[in-house]
Amino acid sequence: MRILAFWVAFLALTVTTAVSWADGPDSGFFIGGGGNLLWTSGSGTWSIYDFEVTQPLSTEEGGPVGLAWTDKMQLGVKPMVGYKINDSWALQVAYGLSIPKSSQQIYSETNGLVYYEQGLNIEWKQRDLELVGIFYPDTDLAYYFFGGVDVTFVDTKITLFENAEYPDESGNTIISGDYQIETDDILATGFILGAGLEFAADDRNTVVYLSAQYCRSMTDDAYFSTEDFKVDVGGISFMVGVKWYPFDKVTSEHRLNP
Repeated sequence: MRILAFWVAFLALTVTTAVSWADGPDSGFFIGGGGNLLWTSGSGTWSIYDFEVTQPLSTEEGGPVGLAWTDKMQLGVKPMVGYKINDSWALQVAYGLSIPKSSQQIYSETNGLVYYEQGLNIEWKQRDLELVGIFYPDTDLAYYFFGGVDVTFVDTKITLFENAEYPDESGNTIISGDYQIETDDILATGFILGAGLEFAADDRNTVVYLSAQYCRSMTDDAYFSTEDFKVDVGGISFMVGVKWYPFDKVTSEHRLNP
C-alpha cells in the first residue's frame, strides 16, 4: 500500500504542475504501449484452504497454501490501440504481457550415506486483455480517469522432480532421478478503475502518459484438477508509455497557460 500511496501523491503533484504542458489531439485513432509493473493480489481460497501466492504449496502446518513466490511483483509490457472520440472521451484496448514468474520448492533429507530430494519448479505466465473507457474531465488539464473490464489468462507449468545420491560398492557416487511435467491454464474476469496523466510532445501527435490502476480479477475454476480455485490474480499496476496519433492532427488550439 505504500507503493500505491506514493503513486497517488506523485500523480497529484504532477497534476498541479501540468499547466506548463500542451494538450494532445482532440480526436483520432492512436497506437502505443509501455512498461507495466503489477503488484499482484494473489489471495483467495483453493478448495478448503486459504491461498496466498507467497506461501509454499504445503498443508503440513495448517496455514495458507501458495506457489512460493518471493514477492508479488510482475514486470511486463502492454501494447494498446484506441480511438479518441472527442476531447472528453476515448476507448482503448490493451494487452498486457508479463515476464513469466518462476518459483521452486524443495524437500530433502539425508539417511546415512543416501541423500534424497524432491520438489517442484513452477512457471506462471500471465496475460491480460483490457477494454476501458477514458474520461478527460477538463480539456485544459493533463489528467484523466478510466474504467472497464479485464480478462486475465494464466498458463502454469509445474515440473515435479526427485533425485537421489548414494555411493556404490566401490565408493563412486551414483546419481539417479526422474521428473514429470504438468500444465494447466486458468481464466479470470474482473473490472478496472484507474487514473493517469498525459503530456503531449512538441508535435502534439505523440503523447507520453503515466497511469495507475486497480484491477480485481477473480478466478473460479479447477486448478490442476482441484476444484474451487478462487483467487484474485489482479492487483495494483503502474505504467509509463507513449501514445501516437499517426493519422490525425490537432484540430483545436487548446494550450495550457504556463
